[in-house]
Amino acid sequence: MATDILIRFLGAGLINVGGDDAKLDRLRETAADLAATLEKTPSKAAAFALIAFDPEAPVDDPVIKETAEALQKRWATYVNTFSGTPVAVIRAILLDALVHAAEDDDKVGVAFVTSARNALPFMEAGNERAIWTDVVADIERRVDARAEAEWAAPSSITVPAMSFDAPKAVSTGVTFGSVDKAALTVQVLAAAGPQTATGQATGGNQYWPNQHPQQWAQQFSTRLAAAIADAVDALGKEANVEPIDLSGPLKGIAQAVTTHVEATLQAVTGASAGLQRRTNLIWWKETLYSPSARVSYRGMPTSTAAALMAFDLHQQVPTFSPASVAAFLHEAVLSLPSLDPAEGRPIRSLLEEAMASPELTPLREAAAQLVQDLAGRGPVLALLGHRSGRSTLDDDGFRAHVGVPAATPLTVPGWATWLFRELQAARAAQGGGGGQEART
Repeated sequence: MATDILIRFLGAGLINVGGDDAKLDRLRETAADLAATLEKTPSKAAAFALIAFDPEAPVDDPVIKETAEALQKRWATYVNTFSGTPVAVIRAILLDALVHAAEDDDKVGVAFVTSARNALPFMEAGNERAIWTDVVADIERRVDARAEAEWAAPSSITVPAMSFDAPKAVSTGVTFGSVDKAALTVQVLAAAGPQTATGQATGGNQYWPNQHPQQWAQQFSTRLAAAIADAVDALGKEANVEPIDLSGPLKGIAQAVTTHVEATLQAVTGASAGLQRRTNLIWWKETLYSPSARVSYRGMPTSTAAALMAFDLHQQVPTFSPASVAAFLHEAVLSLPSLDPAEGRPIRSLLEEAMASPELTPLREAAAQLVQDLAGRGPVLALLGHRSGRSTLDDDGFRAHVGVPAATPLTVPGWATWLFRELQAARAAQGGGGGQEART
């Protein structure tokens, strides 16, 4: 898709290089330069896209000027080929650059697709419509595939077996003493009878087995047991067993178990993250309670509540979210009481209300952090975050800055999804990973 953008613009008669392949190469080189710029500065993606979408883009817009300067570096004499500022050529270059950058960086893809879903329905695309439809659908499929993977809830999880290296066998040093045979012999002889074979008194058993066998047996067993016990006790006292240090093996086992449990918990948490996210969102939708303002949306003006709902949803979901999340927000806003889903209001009126509403202070603060105060074309968030308290733009100024007429009608759910998409695009351009829920 990315390789034939300029060719498709040529084929549709939207740009003309006089059949000169060398000139076409200069356009491609310029697009490659701008794609590199986007990869370094993704925050430019929304402004690039909003100019690329608009056949009536103002020639004095900073993006037009930046692109013209990049083209002049590659093609110094381009002004001799085109009369005036070649806005159509510049827009084709910008689209080609955006598509190439989106192929390498999904964050640029998010910024591009979300901007397209907001602005393109209100642009006079004309002969370009088929090109835009294919480009947006292609990038959206790729971004959605990643988002679906991050939101998926697997039916099962696989935990690797615990890895543990058994400790080496512990060798111990044990030394034993020797039995005092002479002393044991004396005690055994004393147990055997009153005299030794030489007639020496033993001082022990006073009976002989042939004279008083019962008495002799009693004395013999008692004295022999005592003699053996004394010998064994003495042997035990002389034994020396070196102490065994089991702290190393036990520490290794504890570490292996800890690592395995942590890996298991991580796998379970990762597998259930998508399900938990969906559960939290359903709870949020059913309660109609703002976690940022800590009040019910039901007590606010519908357009204010819708804008705050867009901000709160943005805070709860990661940057890479399926396109269905915007549809989920649309349905959630429809749950607001006293809402006429078909009533349209001028986008400038909705913006002015959001700029003045005290309930939307968190949204304005977030907008100021996410988007710079742009001199030219940019998202509505730039006005919301940086122009509160300033004079309202006139019709021409609004059209030049936002890309759509100030009178463009939006329903309240449409206004919410517009803001949500811009918030997602702005966070993607900053390289942010997700909202509060996504980081837990």
